[in-house]
Amino acid sequence: MAAVSFAGTALDAQSLTSSSGASLSIAAPTESAYDAGVSGPSGNYSVRTTCTGGGGAGCRLFIQYGSDSQGQQVGMEYAVVALSSSACAGAVANPNTWYPVQPTVVVLSTAKFATCTATFRFRVSPLTWVLYQSPGPSAGSYRQRLAIRLTRP
Repeated sequence: MAAVSFAGTALDAQSLTSSSGASLSIAAPTESAYDAGVSGPSGNYSVRTTCTGGGGAGCRLFIQYGSDSQGQQVGMEYAVVALSSSACAGAVANPNTWYPVQPTVVVLSTAKFATCTATFRFRVSPLTWVLYQSPGPSAGSYRQRLAIRLTRP
């Protein structure tokens, strides 16, 4: 199994919580995953944001890479499975549409003085034998840390 650990941070005057626990596991890629060029997805991971604070804009949610205990960054993708309301702006729920984790790209925005719950799935980016010659150490697992960050207005 490949373990993906998550860390959530929020700046002053807003909240960022997960209703699904602290981490998810993604199965280590199999030979058939390599042949198909993609790994299987994780389970669902829900993040609830509440946007408060000064300024006129809403809050923005980012997914960023954190530290990798094995010193090798594995490319990750996310899909938005569900959104709770129109307070979640800039994203469309479609579990079959995958986006690369790009640390500077806003995943979604939460309207000011509103709450948004977004449900995500994660997977290892499309695989190629050149880039991923080995999925991890001899135990067959690897870790990639993703940080979910909410900025205030």
